[in-house]
Amino acid sequence: MKPQDEYDLLSIGGGTAGLVSAAGGAYLGVRSAIVEKTALGGDCLWTGCVPSKAIIASARVAHAMRDAERFGLTAAAPKHAFADVMARMRAARGIVEHHDDPQRFRDMGVDVHFGAARFMSDREVEVEGLGTLRARRFVIATGAVPFAPPIPGLAEAGYLDHHSLFETDHLPNRVAVLGAGPIGLEMAQVMSRLGAHVTVVEMADRILPKEDRDIADRLRAMLEAEGMTISLGERVDAVETTDEGKVLTTHTGKRLVADEIFVATGRRPFLEGLELDRAGVRVTDGAVSVDAAMRTSARNIWAAGDVTGGLQFTHVADQQAKAVLRNALLPGSSKVRYDNVPWVTYTDPEIAHVGLSEMEAEARGGTTFSYELDDLDRAIVDGVDRGVVKISADAKGRILGATILGSHAGELIMPIVLAKTHGLKLTQITNTIFPYPTLVEGVKRAATEYQRLRLEGPGGRVLKKVISWLK
Repeated sequence: MKPQDEYDLLSIGGGTAGLVSAAGGAYLGVRSAIVEKTALGGDCLWTGCVPSKAIIASARVAHAMRDAERFGLTAAAPKHAFADVMARMRAARGIVEHHDDPQRFRDMGVDVHFGAARFMSDREVEVEGLGTLRARRFVIATGAVPFAPPIPGLAEAGYLDHHSLFETDHLPNRVAVLGAGPIGLEMAQVMSRLGAHVTVVEMADRILPKEDRDIADRLRAMLEAEGMTISLGERVDAVETTDEGKVLTTHTGKRLVADEIFVATGRRPFLEGLELDRAGVRVTDGAVSVDAAMRTSARNIWAAGDVTGGLQFTHVADQQAKAVLRNALLPGSSKVRYDNVPWVTYTDPEIAHVGLSEMEAEARGGTTFSYELDDLDRAIVDGVDRGVVKISADAKGRILGATILGSHAGELIMPIVLAKTHGLKLTQITNTIFPYPTLVEGVKRAATEYQRLRLEGPGGRVLKKVISWLK
């Protein structure tokens, strides 16, 4: 690239946000490039969504084998090598990887460069081993990395996190999991179902603090019924390595011995080496500061994805990158809305959520309508009759939020997300024909509770009188 040349749009980071913005720029006809330090695909492909769901699938099969008697079959203890489970994961990841093949993006018209980048100014970056690249617009999309708390002795004892876990082929016998958020619980259940003795240690008095307490408490009971130990209200103050193993001591004096520690205490935006101050990009609380249009404090620089410190989901990074394209390349401004963003915790059963929690909705005058899955025909015959559908709505039936605990909850939440996004009411869900027997019928049953409540009110009483008169 000649020094006088410059890109129209240059993305720093080859995860979802960087790839979407760079590919979108090329599609719209501008000169576009990606600078990635290691490999395209980001956290989702290499250390997050794809590999975790692969081993979750293996663990689910192992659990089903042990649980076969519930289905009139002979139970069997799964015989497996953890290395084979991880090999299957890597094979699946290898198939998915072609979506993020550098040549695929080059064929789209995107220049792909590898190396660590640092800003020299708001118009230039220096790429290790390549030199200086100029651009009229930049997108910072460097993602986030695991955060480990500064517990004395933890670093010396060594630990796994959701980056290093997928590089190992050995499942320890005793695992202590620090953190009862989505990553901690998902991987704790996987390791437990594959044969490890797992103890989850959480500082808070509950698991999954972003979910309704009722839902979190139900899931906790299910996980403990599978054999996991969940210790709440405990802070690990020290770790040491002894002949017994890795010994964790909590602030209450409890002592936990493990062969390995899995740290799932959060993630922090990755900003190392970028030298953002040279470009005039402001950082707040360790994350790149952006406005509602994803623009940073530098007018020609945007940021998207986990590096902005908001909701750390692949689908949010995708949406933010699309907003960046709209705002960076076209007149006007498009804001990113987060009120209709769904998220899923991929335990078994899953938890899916969108909008306000039950407590938040009811604080705004809303009402929550529930339907227990142990009364749903398809859930009963499939043996997945654990969980509930909860939908909160205002007095006119407009959806404020929803949470589903159940098998395939991540799929079941989508009719609600679609309805909420496009302003449909619960009555419109109720009046839609759902196939029978299906799990998604549980969504309709919850929505029907709103209709039933209306019939018990003044309008319903008038209707019943009219019908009685017409008889």
